[in-house]
Amino acid sequence: MGVFQMSRGHRTWVRSLHRKKIRDEEGVFIAEGFNALESAVDATYHPIVEVMVDRDHLEAVVALLPDDLPVYECSGSIMEEISTEKTPQGVVMICRRGNFAFSDLDGAAPDTLLYLDRVSDPGNLGTILRTAAWFGFRQLILSPSCVDPFNTKAIRASAGTIFKTEIYRDIDSGQIQKFSERRGYRMVAMVPRGGNPPDELKKTDRKIVMLGQEADGLSEELMECADQLVSIPGHGGVESLNLSVAAAIILYEIVK
Repeated sequence: MGVFQMSRGHRTWVRSLHRKKIRDEEGVFIAEGFNALESAVDATYHPIVEVMVDRDHLEAVVALLPDDLPVYECSGSIMEEISTEKTPQGVVMICRRGNFAFSDLDGAAPDTLLYLDRVSDPGNLGTILRTAAWFGFRQLILSPSCVDPFNTKAIRASAGTIFKTEIYRDIDSGQIQKFSERRGYRMVAMVPRGGNPPDELKKTDRKIVMLGQEADGLSEELMECADQLVSIPGHGGVESLNLSVAAAIILYEIVK
């Protein structure tokens, strides 16, 4: 394994990846910390391209990595410069973003799919990724206006599960509706109130569970094409549940 020193130009490039536009252009993203590193090493969906590590953690990081990955050693001050975190954990990875074609789901889609519409909070998105993985759901479909799942906050909240999840991005209401009709899925809209109780989901073999934006819920287009409305009953007088909490309850109801 080669261990190199970081050049000034290299540091500038890594810092540029803090911006979504550059990440999209390069097809890569930043992940940080030992939890993410351990998950990424064993994953194939979003492979590691290179690793930056401060000198205090070099030996521990090298022990985890395969021999063919380039490692760049740096000082603590340079780690602070390239990290996206206020308190860096000492290891930064550049990973190649996996690209999944939505058409590939036609031949191998599971009985339950999760579709997120215009979710804006990266912490919510990352937590939903983590929760879905806990319950065995490894595919996630995102509408065009969802927050970037490769945002560092989303990756951190996912606790490494993003490396083992197929993410289908920019799938609009028309595409998801055509897919459901073609493949025999029912479109289930999660709504704050007025829908069927969650245990009704057991009666639906193939379903796409749709969760909407934190503030406004699902779009009108998705509500119009929904085959079923489902609500989580509550008795506390609160307007709505946190989105990631609602996702956890629904996924539990599906698998229990």
